[in-house]
Amino acid sequence: MRKRVTSQQIISDLDEVEMEHGTSEQGIELLSDVHDTDGAALTFHRVLQRIRDASDSIVIHMFVWRNDDIGNQIGRGILAAADRGVKIHIHKDVGAFMYERIEMNRKSFFNIPISASKRLMYKLNALTFPESYVEDDYNDRLGQQVMAHENVTIEWVDHTHTKYYIFDQRVMITGSINIEDRHRGYRDYMVEIVGRESIDRFHRRHCGTVDFDAERSLDFVLNNVIDGEKRFEIKPAMLDIMSGAKRSLYIEMAYIGDRDVSQKIIEVSKRGVPVTMLFSKVANIGNDINYRSLLRIFRQADIVVYLSEKMIHSKLMLIDDELVILGSANTSVFSMQRAAEMDVVVKDHPEFIAAVKRTVDLRVSQGQKVVSMAELDKYNKVIASLQQLHQLFN
Repeated sequence: MRKRVTSQQIISDLDEVEMEHGTSEQGIELLSDVHDTDGAALTFHRVLQRIRDASDSIVIHMFVWRNDDIGNQIGRGILAAADRGVKIHIHKDVGAFMYERIEMNRKSFFNIPISASKRLMYKLNALTFPESYVEDDYNDRLGQQVMAHENVTIEWVDHTHTKYYIFDQRVMITGSINIEDRHRGYRDYMVEIVGRESIDRFHRRHCGTVDFDAERSLDFVLNNVIDGEKRFEIKPAMLDIMSGAKRSLYIEMAYIGDRDVSQKIIEVSKRGVPVTMLFSKVANIGNDINYRSLLRIFRQADIVVYLSEKMIHSKLMLIDDELVILGSANTSVFSMQRAAEMDVVVKDHPEFIAAVKRTVDLRVSQGQKVVSMAELDKYNKVIASLQQLHQLFN
């Protein structure tokens, strides 16, 4: 059995590298082209480039990895990297098999068997999902080759909605884009973080050896389980960040529903801070619970809501046009209370904040402004309750 590489071991290795070579250049870049109709093109291009350039190690932590075109492109890149001696470690969420096998082409890139009870549960949950089936000819041969390669280790994890890549312990790409073709038509955010110091900081935060520091210009905030103990810090961090809003609060979110976050939005609005929210007109999943939650906020607060024709899969807040928190965490019950997640908090990076602001402005300009509660009161109340229960007990 191949030995699992822990974050603590990686920290020790990085300490040795820093002593020998010093700290490399640091930076963060938004992987978003506001003029590109393919919302994931730049992300997937950069990921494939970094896979080709990797010389030592690649770590991938992924929720959905679908057996479609981009899933196979990344799979082929990983296999080629492994063939040239790069050590690959993949953390793959098993809960996401449900989404892989009831949506789109209904195929997982890593096609491992699931139990009869799981298959039945998937069928029942599929009743609350919109029909999205697409037919293709992809088989599981490539995924099997990746799993069998001597330079690839796979750790099967659960309730981990986190999405990131780390290349040679020097570059991280993270955010809210899964490995699947349909993200090309979504609105999302991914960032590339460069520098050994930043990657070292991530590992220390992931291990729980250092606390989140709101004064840092870039830090990581996580929902995590360490030594059997839940350390869910994203919701408290989000609530604190929203409490600090003085001039504006912008929220672009795929899925909502956590009552504490909804109440905080209402509180921020009632103390006179303009609040703008952007959502999907029709979300791929959880559409009814989105509308129920949004309507409850809209009834109690003077907020501006825009609905996007394109699917908003983003998980982003922009506060006072100065601070951004983005990553994998929705403000849904599942993300806030159940799932391991990771966000990055960024301030004092003016070029990065400006890039986010340009993207936000464009997306809002393309949205449809909600002018009455009647526009939001068109959801199925039974389905909304079922969707909330699914998040609570998934």
